[in-house]
Amino acid sequence: MIGRRKAVAEVEEVDIDEIRRLALDGTVPIADTAWRQQVKVAGRVRAMRVQPWADGVATLEVTLDDGTGGITVVFLGRRHIGGIRLGTHLVAEGTVGETHGRLAILNPAYTILP
Repeated sequence: MIGRRKAVAEVEEVDIDEIRRLALDGTVPIADTAWRQQVKVAGRVRAMRVQPWADGVATLEVTLDDGTGGITVVFLGRRHIGGIRLGTHLVAEGTVGETHGRLAILNPAYTILP
């Protein structure tokens, strides 16, 4: 089987003070999240990639970083979401699971911050 190319992009710096200023009430630091916990986290999109999942369905995987840690936010069946790109400030809410050995939130409720 021929390997597929993955679109991967990254942005380095995260301004935690700016994220905290913009974040909505009730968010928790990403470093404090745990498996099977219902959370609301805020951070900056540090990396994005489109990754095939079951049956070859394209899935957008976003790494959200708040300065305390990072978490993968997965949008199943989506190649892109308008307004989400590198550097976007984002609030994601959902149950923490696991994908590729890392904590992840699958199909979260989300808010794009200005």
